[in-house]
Amino acid sequence: MRKIVTFLLLTIIIVSMVLVGCGEKEKEPIKISDLNWGSAHFQSELARIIIMHGYGYPVELIGGKTIALLQATRAGELDVFLEGWMQNQKEAYDEGIAAGDIIHLGILNNDNWQSCFVVPTYVIEGDSTRGIQPMAPDLKSVEDLKKPEMVELFADPEDPGKGAIITCVPGWECEKINMDQVKAYGLDEYYNLKSPGSSEALHAALYGAYEKGEPHLTYEWGPTWISGKLDLTRLEEPSYDEAVWEENHGCAYPPNELFIVGHKTLPDKAPELVEMFGKWKMDTKTLGQALAYMEENDAEPFDAAIWAIKEREDIWVSFVPADVAAKVKDAVAQGIVEPQGTAE
Repeated sequence: MRKIVTFLLLTIIIVSMVLVGCGEKEKEPIKISDLNWGSAHFQSELARIIIMHGYGYPVELIGGKTIALLQATRAGELDVFLEGWMQNQKEAYDEGIAAGDIIHLGILNNDNWQSCFVVPTYVIEGDSTRGIQPMAPDLKSVEDLKKPEMVELFADPEDPGKGAIITCVPGWECEKINMDQVKAYGLDEYYNLKSPGSSEALHAALYGAYEKGEPHLTYEWGPTWISGKLDLTRLEEPSYDEAVWEENHGCAYPPNELFIVGHKTLPDKAPELVEMFGKWKMDTKTLGQALAYMEENDAEPFDAAIWAIKEREDIWVSFVPADVAAKVKDAVAQGIVEPQGTAE
């Protein structure tokens, strides 16, 4: 009798161990794009940390350029493609969706912007904390730029009698668009477009003028670190109209949807991540703040992701269930979250 009882107990223990082992089957790795610009780097790092420490999946970030990584997602070499720009990748996106290779997960941002007519807000409103008086309190729209006092305020030192607008980086599509807009708005007889030479020089000129409290009229876009750091105002333009845009670009830039797609197998592989990315939203102000954090602190995207988890719960906790958020916060608090390629 004792042998029978012992045999039954051993059988129960062995079966229990097998069942537990089955329940602890290791999850498949999730591969996510790590596109080559700041806001995408930040979001990929944030997603990696949440998925790894909140959901328990191994995660690998795969760096590269847009079309190559989107094609890799179609081929199943990546599971998630994070922060595509629809206006730039629409053809490849449509092809992938139509072929059934990728699935749409969500639109993460649609309030990004571009404008050739951006000024520091102190130009219009002043800044009492810096002792700056309003320079152009009546400046509201591109039409106002035709007034003689505005031309004088933004004077071109190399061409007396005309104003200066710092335009887009040479070779970028916006260079020609800005030329078309200035002509369509009738500003070409009042202003010269001045090439900045590079995006770094464009931002350096704006930042330098801002630090000195000087008037400055420039092309800019968001999200960028500088639009996240400085208080800027876009002058009013005619609202975007597709027919007008196609004719002469005589209206505001169109909105651009930032999208997330996944490989077709993702719903079976990790359905909870499909739900998470469906809720993933990052407005331009938030992305600008993350980029500004990196710029001001000479920080990496990983550091910005840790900052967001610690200091800006409003950015990410709505994407995930409460228990997942708690696991992520606990991992960060314990200091066990590390950049990709280290001890993690």
